[in-house]
Amino acid sequence: MFRGGGAIPDRAAEGVGDFRGVLVVPVPPDTIVFGTVADPGSLPVILRRLEALGMHVHSVHRVRELPGTVHRAGG
Repeated sequence: MFRGGGAIPDRAAEGVGDFRGVLVVPVPPDTIVFGTVADPGSLPVILRRLEALGMHVHSVHRVRELPGTVHRAGG
């Protein structure tokens, strides 16, 4: 789970390398992005991508399961 300030476009959250199953949850003024990180070594790339999309990441947390009732990016 990535939490940060700013919003990211839903369509842009898709296909961030080893970051799959992306769920975007707006919690104004923040945004929470959930997803499966296939390779922990790709975290720096994912963080840079999220920041390039306009999200200033404040925190990263491991969660056991993704919430099932949130907006899926791109769908």
